[in-house]
Amino acid sequence: MENYISVGSFPVKIVWLAILGSALIAYGILNVKIRKEPDKKQLLDVLSNAIVICWFIWKISYVLLHPALTFKHPFNLLYFNGGETGVVLGIIAAVLYLLRAAGKRELDRNRIFYSGILGLTIFFAVYYGAHFASETVAADGLISLFFTILAFYLYTYGSFQLKKTVLSMLVTALFFSVINNTPLGGKKEDAAAVETVATGIKPGNKAPDFDLKTIDGETMRLSDLKGNVVFINLWATWCPPCRAEMPEMVRYYNEHSSEKIEILAVNLTDSDSEKEVKQFADDYKINFPILLDTEGKAGNLYKTVSIPTTFIVDKKGIIREKYIGPMSYEMMDEFVKAAQ
Repeated sequence: MENYISVGSFPVKIVWLAILGSALIAYGILNVKIRKEPDKKQLLDVLSNAIVICWFIWKISYVLLHPALTFKHPFNLLYFNGGETGVVLGIIAAVLYLLRAAGKRELDRNRIFYSGILGLTIFFAVYYGAHFASETVAADGLISLFFTILAFYLYTYGSFQLKKTVLSMLVTALFFSVINNTPLGGKKEDAAAVETVATGIKPGNKAPDFDLKTIDGETMRLSDLKGNVVFINLWATWCPPCRAEMPEMVRYYNEHSSEKIEILAVNLTDSDSEKEVKQFADDYKINFPILLDTEGKAGNLYKTVSIPTTFIVDKKGIIREKYIGPMSYEMMDEFVKAAQ
């Protein structure tokens, strides 16, 4: 399945559409569940505020985690967030808000947390169900089934009881612990299977080979890097999100270049300036190869419309991910783990 759909020339991530659709379905079902409750409006208002607070803290926590980078490149806040640490901070802030709001509005805390957990279980049931329908990964199917059963249990038998809500949370934690420690969803390919893979630019295709000169005048060929996880990053100096991701890429390469990980920063020089590229490399202290696509060869080969666009290629030369937009350090780490 493609990771994006195009609305005109603007790429929209399918995952965001799935999140939005799942959230709307969860909100609708929760609304039906508490429709006859006298404090329905207050419950929905408090939960909606908690979600906004969680999102805001997740987004702004990038400043707390990377103050030096934020000070030097303030526009990074537009593109990056606090990652998993930010999610934890956001959840803590949301829970503290719910506790305070319950006391201030004289709401029953049991009812607030029950409603919140029910909404989350419905959300995850729908979200992982949609992912399973598109990718047919066993782990996603099991997760969706688990949350569907849990949501049905809470909806039918929960009745705003805190004990049952806490029990469901503990069961959820145990379930994810089991899933994370089993090879469900893992994919194994033998060498013969890789040789028969078609060349293309979709995940699962063999990455099209190319060779370009670097800013130092050396020629680099993608196929020479077989045995490494390779980021093929297509970018330009005039592109704001490209500028935002460069410090993150430099930081990642500094720490992981010895682990058979390579970054090929393919500058679309046919729409840029070689002089600007060299100045950019000095300003940002770029320590990985910058390739000059002076004739648009790589850009056309990889059908680049929006930049930055990055293809993550595994050690066998197979494209594992296509990502449109600026990458953070944490995202690069996840991409590499998935490509191993």
